[in-house]
Parts: sequence; C-alpha cells; structure tokens
Amino acid sequence: MKKLFILACMLVLFVCGAHAQQGKQAFGFHLGYGTEIESVGIGVKYQYNILDALRLEPSVDYFFKNDGVDMFDFNVNAHYLFPVASGARLYPLFGLTYTNWHWDLGEIDGMDLSGNKGKFGANLGAGAEFDLNSQWMINFEIKYQIISDFDQGVFNIGVAYKF
Repeated sequence: MKKLFILACMLVLFVCGAHAQQGKQAFGFHLGYGTEIESVGIGVKYQYNILDALRLEPSVDYFFKNDGVDMFDFNVNAHYLFPVASGARLYPLFGLTYTNWHWDLGEIDGMDLSGNKGKFGANLGAGAEFDLNSQWMINFEIKYQIISDFDQGVFNIGVAYKF
C-alpha cells in the first residue's frame, strides 16, 4: 500500500509539472551554418508547446551569399522535449521545409547565369536547450534538410525569450 501511495504521489507531481509547459511560447533568433550552401545564416523562430512535451516551431532563415548563391528557407518543425536535468532538455526534431535558392553568377558569352529555384523537403535532427533564467534560454541544434538536389546539414546556435 505504501508503494502504491508513493507511486500515486509521484504521478500527481509528474502530471502537474508536465502541464506547466503546455501553452508556453518563445520567440528567438539563431545563427547557423549550411553545409550545401557553405555559408553562415541567420534566422528567427517562434515556439509553441501544443502539449506538455510536444512543441511546434515555425522558423525562417537566410543564408548569406557565397560564390553567387544565397538561400531562404521556411520551416515548420516539431520537437519532443525530454528533460534531462533541471533547466535542460534534449529533443528530436522532424518537420517540413521550403527552400528558395537564388544564384547570380554573372554573364558568360551573352548568357545570363542567374535564377532561382524553390523546393519542398523534410527536416530531421536533434537539439538541446538550456534555461539561462525563467525567461531566457539558449539552444544548439543540428538538422539535415532532405531536399532533392539541395540536401544539406544545418548547425544552429540560438537564444529565445519565453513568455
């Protein structure tokens, strides 16, 4: 009976603590690097916990021009949060992406070598986040964008304000 009581108390504490995350929101910025474009990127993100441990994150990134090519991407990712310590969480990442690549390579023999191409794809990855205090957190993330002809790894470090 004592074990059942302790188990019930722990379950109540777990459920109460888990509900503290539902409805939480955050807005942040990140700095990254794309392996296919071989360039640094910047981005903004919004996070919303739709369930206790499940979060949606739309984001937009711009990767700076390198060798005449730059790129925007728009993402909607889901994170499943695993608390690993007080104020620290790990998460797998999966989602959808739309990328738009723009190139301007000049003109050769009267032929204009500029244009753009947009493609849809998928994101797979993982991340870690750490609370700095009750309102600010930092995160590290790695994801692989699976996009026909434009696959790339993306490494991000970011900061977000929680509200």
